[in-house]
Amino acid sequence: MGLERKRSSRRGPRHRKRPPENKCKSCCRRFTAFMFSHVGLCALVVGYSILGAFAFQALEAPYEEKKVDEVMHKRSDTVRRLWAITDNLNVLYKENWTRQVTEEVKRFQAELVHAIKEGYDGKEGTGTQWTFSGAFLYSLTVITTIGYGNIAPRTPSGKLATIFYAIIGIPLMLLYLTNIGDILAKAFRYLYSRACACTGEGHGGSNSEARRRRYLSENYRVQHVVGNSSSSSAGRFGLEVDDKFHLSVPPPPPPPLSHIREDEVRIEPIPDAEIYREDEYNGKARVSVPITLCMVILVGYISGGAVLFSLWEGWGFLDGSYFCFVTLSTIGFGDLVPGDSVISEGGSQEKLVMCSLYLLFGMALIAMCFNLMQEEVIHKVRNCGKRIGIIKDQEDDDDMG
Repeated sequence: MGLERKRSSRRGPRHRKRPPENKCKSCCRRFTAFMFSHVGLCALVVGYSILGAFAFQALEAPYEEKKVDEVMHKRSDTVRRLWAITDNLNVLYKENWTRQVTEEVKRFQAELVHAIKEGYDGKEGTGTQWTFSGAFLYSLTVITTIGYGNIAPRTPSGKLATIFYAIIGIPLMLLYLTNIGDILAKAFRYLYSRACACTGEGHGGSNSEARRRRYLSENYRVQHVVGNSSSSSAGRFGLEVDDKFHLSVPPPPPPPLSHIREDEVRIEPIPDAEIYREDEYNGKARVSVPITLCMVILVGYISGGAVLFSLWEGWGFLDGSYFCFVTLSTIGFGDLVPGDSVISEGGSQEKLVMCSLYLLFGMALIAMCFNLMQEEVIHKVRNCGKRIGIIKDQEDDDDMG
C-alpha cells in the first residue's frame, strides 16, 4: 500500500492540468512565433496592407467625392452666369461681353486650382482614386517608402493615419524583406547547387569532389601518423587517444619526443572544425551564385513587368522598364504611375491589385538578389585580400595561436 501511494503521489503532478494563465501565455507565444515566421510574416504584411486599404478608403473616399461634387457645382454656376451675360448683353457689343466672360472664366480657373490643391484630380463619376485597389496600392507605397505622390491623403485624419501607419509598417516591411530575401536566397542557392550537381559543373561537380578526396587523404595521413606515434608512446608519456584520433595531454606536460623527427609528424590536438569541416569533408562546398545570374534575374523580372504594364497602360517598352526600375528601387518619381487607364476608362480594378502583388514580390526578389550578390562580392574581396596578404587565413591564425 505504501508503494502504491508513492506511485500515485508521483504521477499526480504529471497529469495535473495547466492553469488557464499558462495556456494563454503558451498560445500567445505560439501565435507570436508563427506571425514572425516566414509564412506568418508574409500574411502579416498582406493583412496589414489590406487593413490600411480599408482605413484609407473610409477616410479619404468621402472627401474625394465631396470635392468632385463641389467642382461640378461651380462649373454649372459658371455656365449659368455665362448664359446670363449673353442674354443680358447684345452679342454685337463684343468688348463688353468678352470682358465679363473673361472675368467669369478667371474666377472659375482660380476656384479650380484651389480645388486641385485640396485633392481634386479631374476624375469624375466612377473614376475615383480612393477605391479599395487604389487604397491598397497607396498603403504599399507608404510602407515600402516609394511614395509616387499622385495619390495622397487630404484630410487631417488621413494624414495622421498615414503617420502612424508608416511608423508601424516600415519596420514591418524591412523585417519582411530581410527574412523573405534570406529564405529565397537559401532556396535559390540550393536549387543552383542541385542544377550544377546534375550538370557536373560548378561547385557541386568534379572540382569539389576532387577537393574533397584530397582533403580526406590529407586528414587520413595526419590521423594515421599521429595514431601510430601515439599508440607507441601513449603508455610511455601518458598521452591519451580518443576514438577520433585526437591527442589530449594530461595536466603534467610530457617530456619531449626526441626520437620522433619533426618533419615526419607534428603531434598536436586536431580541432573538430578542421577534420569535420562541413564545406569540404561532407563534399558540400560553398555554393557561389554568379553575379551575372542575379543580374539576369533582375533584368528578366523588370522586362516582364515592362511588357505587362505596356499592355495595360499603353506605354512603350522603355517607359514600362523605366517605371518598373524606379518602382522596385523605391525611387518613385511619380511621373509614371499605374492606374490611369483604370481610373479614366473605368477599367478593371484587379489591375491595381496585380500591380501591388508585382511590387510586393519584386522587392523580395531584389532583396534575394542583393543578398546573393553581397555574399559573392564579400567572398571575392576576401580572396583578393588573402592573395595580397592583407587578410590572413584562419589556419595561419591557429598556428600562431
